[in-house]
Amino acid sequence: MNIACLQFDPKLGDPLANRSRADALLSALEQGDVDLLVLPEMAFSGYCFKNRDEIAPFAESAQHGITAAWCRATARRLQCFVACGFPERGEIDFLYNSMILVDPTGATVHVHRKHLLYVTDESWATEGDGFACLEVPGLGRCSFAICMDLNPKQFKAPFERYEFASSLFDPPLKYLEAYHSQSHRLTANLAIVCNNWLRSEADKDLSDEQRTTQLLNYWAVRMKPVLGMPIVMAIANRVGVERGIRFAGASCVIDLKHRQILANLNAVEENVLLVHDVPEYR
Repeated sequence: MNIACLQFDPKLGDPLANRSRADALLSALEQGDVDLLVLPEMAFSGYCFKNRDEIAPFAESAQHGITAAWCRATARRLQCFVACGFPERGEIDFLYNSMILVDPTGATVHVHRKHLLYVTDESWATEGDGFACLEVPGLGRCSFAICMDLNPKQFKAPFERYEFASSLFDPPLKYLEAYHSQSHRLTANLAIVCNNWLRSEADKDLSDEQRTTQLLNYWAVRMKPVLGMPIVMAIANRVGVERGIRFAGASCVIDLKHRQILANLNAVEENVLLVHDVPEYR
């Protein structure tokens, strides 16, 4: 399998310019180059909205919005699956921080709503119901997460709860349940992750290379219950600065079975990470 992660610097509140920038960065890709393309969280709207009123004009339908339309067109052009984050206007006017996955025909496969909200989301977004694992013909057994979904809930839950990683088992792992030799319960072989991961103030004295290494290690540690098991993780993160907040980049593809980072981008570049011959676990 060939996986591509788009890492770029969206501008807050400028979806047209952001889509154009994404198109430019992806313009060299052709049919057959990629099987799965992953974009960051809220890729075309930007992220640092102050409240519901400010983000409301950019919230869109999961089926008929501009993000869904772009994903359908890109999936058909490249004949691949496309995953992309967007602010969703859902039922009864609830707003969600969501991810859409479409297949090579442009059909919607799944919409994941961010389950564990970051403080920036809490001013406007409704928490999603939880995590899902589903069989996707052409991709295998997939799971989905958006940024804070990888962290302990509200940074208050015990670190060892491993909320997202624990959800990948059937039944989900209980808190502090032994997870060694539980691969027969694994329900996903591919984790698709859309991020807007911030740089940590605690890392301000580190070099960009050191920050990237530390972040890649953290993401892997948050998947500790499935380390050594047959699962690949594809993470698209953004770069740049919004309202004084700097984002961390480091988009990557990780083979968790072999505890190996197959490839990653650095902390600042706008680029397409294209990883060929990614293991397809089943």
